[in-house]
Amino acid sequence: MRTFVSAIAVIFALLLTGIAVPMAWTDANIVREEGFVGLTASLGKDQAFQARLAATAVGSLESKVNLPASVEQLGASFLKNAASSMSTWPEYPQAWNETVRRSHQLNFAGSAGSANSGALTSLVLDVGPLAKLAADRLRATTGLPITPPDSIQISIGGPGQRQQVDTISAYAPMWWIPALGAILLLALALLAARRRGAVVLFAGLGLAALAGLWQVAATVLKSVGDAGLGGTATGGQFAQELVTASVDNFTGWIVVAGIAGGVLSLLGLLVVILAPKARPGVRANAAGSMEG
Repeated sequence: MRTFVSAIAVIFALLLTGIAVPMAWTDANIVREEGFVGLTASLGKDQAFQARLAATAVGSLESKVNLPASVEQLGASFLKNAASSMSTWPEYPQAWNETVRRSHQLNFAGSAGSANSGALTSLVLDVGPLAKLAADRLRATTGLPITPPDSIQISIGGPGQRQQVDTISAYAPMWWIPALGAILLLALALLAARRRGAVVLFAGLGLAALAGLWQVAATVLKSVGDAGLGGTATGGQFAQELVTASVDNFTGWIVVAGIAGGVLSLLGLLVVILAPKARPGVRANAAGSMEG
C-alpha cells in the first residue's frame, strides 16, 4: 500500500508540474508587462520586421496629416525615407519599447494603465509611438506644428483570440496552486515510500520526460507560424515573430527542467545503490522475533 500511494503521488506531482511550469512562464513573460517587454526586445532587433512596421506607422501618419502645398513634396520625400530608415534612428528602440508597453496595456485587462482595455474586442498593436517619432522628425524638418494621432492600432487578432488572452490573463498568475500541489504530493510520496531513493529517481526521470514533451510541443507551436493571429500583414508578422520569440525563450526553461531531472535521477540512483539493505539473516531473525 505504501508503494502504491507513493507511486500515485509521484505521477500526480508530475502532472501538476506539467501544468504549473508553462503557466508560470506565461505569467512571467506574457501577462506581466516587464516580462513582455523583455520577451519582445529581440523583435526590436529584427531589421526586416521593424522596417515593415515603420512603413506601416509612416503610412498611417501620412494618411492622417495634411501638409501645406509649399512643403508637401518635402514632407512626402521625408516620409518615404523615414519608412525605410526609421528603424536605424537612435530614438527608435525607445519608441519600440513604448509601442510594446502600450499594446500590452491595451490587450491585457488588469494591467497598469489598461482602463480602456475592456472596450476592445480584438487584439491590437499600437504603433502610435512610432508615428510620433516620425512626426517629431518631420516637424523638425519642416518647422510646421504637426500633431500625430495619439494611437494607431493594427489588428493582430479577432474576438476569439481576445477571449483567449483574457483567459490567460486571469488564470496564468494562479500557477502557484498546481506548483504547491506538486510539492505537497512529492513530499507525500517521500513520506510514504519504502525506498525514498526510488521516488527521487522516478521523479527525476519523469521531469526529464516532461522536458522532452515540452520541447516537442514548443517545436510544433513554432511550426504553426502566427498561431492563427494577425488581422493584417504587419499584424500577422508580429504574431509570428512573437511566437518564435516565445518558443526560444521557453526553451531555456526546458533546458533547466531537463538538467534538474537529470540531477534528480542521478541522485536517486546513487541513493538506491548506496542505501544499506537488510541482510537475509537479519530479515530471518526479525521474522522469528515476530513469530515469538
